[in-house]
Amino acid sequence: MARQLRIEYEGAFYHVTSRGNQREKIYWDDKDREEFKKILKRTKEIYGYLLHAHVLMNNHYHLLIETPYANIKQIMQNINTSYTVYVNRRHKRFGHLFQGRYKAFIVDKESYLLELGRYIHLNPVRAGAVRMPEDYEWSSYREYLQRDSEHGLTNTDGTLYSFSRKRAIAVKKYQEFVNASITGESPLKGAVGSILGDETFRDRVVKHLKGIPDKAEIPEIKKFETKHNIEDIVKAVAEYYGVKEGDLLKRKKTTERQRKIAMYLCKMLSGRKNIEVGREFGVTLQAITNAIRDIERRSDKDQKVNNEIILIKESVEE
Repeated sequence: MARQLRIEYEGAFYHVTSRGNQREKIYWDDKDREEFKKILKRTKEIYGYLLHAHVLMNNHYHLLIETPYANIKQIMQNINTSYTVYVNRRHKRFGHLFQGRYKAFIVDKESYLLELGRYIHLNPVRAGAVRMPEDYEWSSYREYLQRDSEHGLTNTDGTLYSFSRKRAIAVKKYQEFVNASITGESPLKGAVGSILGDETFRDRVVKHLKGIPDKAEIPEIKKFETKHNIEDIVKAVAEYYGVKEGDLLKRKKTTERQRKIAMYLCKMLSGRKNIEVGREFGVTLQAITNAIRDIERRSDKDQKVNNEIILIKESVEE
């Protein structure tokens, strides 16, 4: 079977799901689910994506993700790998946890944000796990019902603002919207391949994949104002570690680890291509790719490295 096409661009919007190998469970208890949510929180901080909705079922999960930095592959690799390592260690098991690669649909956000959010929140109801969506603890629905979810895992404003700018009114209307379709079928049935949207949206995504300059006509494919200069990122890394900026831009054994973290953050926060970041550091495309992968692996295994990355990222974005 052909592998699903992975479509990436800045501001892309995805419905992502991943199932247990041979449809077996991926969560053994609430501790596992809590750990998975911690991984979501950590990857959000590192990769800067928006999580519009989620639900954790026994043998699969659904995520509604928006990627300002065109990095869905890195996000999902980090999530699934981190959780698999945790599960195998905790439950003393070996091998694959998930059934192949994750499945991701590229979606027209303007047309399907509300429908897909409702579909995800109703998953436990359709599965017979609960009678009402608010009865299920392991989805983002309860965050939507809170008066203030500023510090929650889920980015609820995009959905709720579709109903009202006043949260209390928006919450009530969203509840009515969700409850109006308890037995509704999946919007994903309307997808063509891995693209969910009308013909115009599909054509624009295909043009993007072929390199045809049509980005001005598609709202989701855009440059975000949150991009940062490589110079500012390198300066922030140097200040955090108390080293000279020049020591990060040239190869030195004493600052090799810090230099790799600088490369990694430059890729994540600048939006520049690997080869462009590599030029700034005087290394090849392969060298910059290897450095980024190395830091990703380290951040998965070493909480100290992960915390350093988060703190530096916050200092750049202040």
